[in-house]
Amino acid sequence: MRIYLLAGLIISLLSCNSSSKKTVSREVMDDTARMNDPAYVVSISATKLSITDIPSQVKIKGQLQEAWKWNDNLGENIFITSYVLPYDDKRKDEFGEQGQSAELHAVHYAKKDDGYKEVWAMNEEERSCPLDLTINFVPGSITVTDLDRDGIAETKIQYIRACRGDVSPALMKLALYENGKKYALTGSTWVPYSAESRFTVTEADVNLEKLPNVEDDTEAIPRSFGRYETEKDFASAPASFLPYARAEWLKYAKEKIGE
Repeated sequence: MRIYLLAGLIISLLSCNSSSKKTVSREVMDDTARMNDPAYVVSISATKLSITDIPSQVKIKGQLQEAWKWNDNLGENIFITSYVLPYDDKRKDEFGEQGQSAELHAVHYAKKDDGYKEVWAMNEEERSCPLDLTINFVPGSITVTDLDRDGIAETKIQYIRACRGDVSPALMKLALYENGKKYALTGSTWVPYSAESRFTVTEADVNLEKLPNVEDDTEAIPRSFGRYETEKDFASAPASFLPYARAEWLKYAKEKIGE
């Protein structure tokens, strides 16, 4: 995603925002504690794996980032996230430019009699970026839960990607999977542009689709920061999924440039 904004315009716009503050906890927990936090309504216990714990049948594209194992009504499950480091790419992007590309991969496997079978896979890339390339799973954001208590785990991932030459927000996506069915939120991160800028997005106004229309881009663009576009993917989801996804979005909406 390429966002080219005038820094002066952004600073002047965001400095005018009033700050009805709401504190969102960003406490970083130990990986195992994060998976077993009662706030996640986890009735399925997930264990973090090292590279040596992963069966040879389970293939990893690129460098391993995280691996988790758990048992549910599908049997034994293994979840892998991995990253392909930036490489020079001769392909041209939509603007006819060449640059570097990098990739993210996530795969959920379930063990069957004849080995591990893929339940779902996600493959994402930022392609041919001639500027600063960003594509990452958001640290600490992967969870394994059983929110609807049906004995089948949900796996939640969040990632950001951008090709930018300034301190613009990145695209952010949250995807919650259950047995191959995906429910997603897509929008942008929020980046502080000055010491005066404040993150004021709340659960009441994080969905852009429910906000009044704004025709002026000088208002519409900064208003999108830290928010997602729609909740339509969750229309057919169990009732517990959307409140959880909404809270998780807000928890990681603030992007820390350079970290």
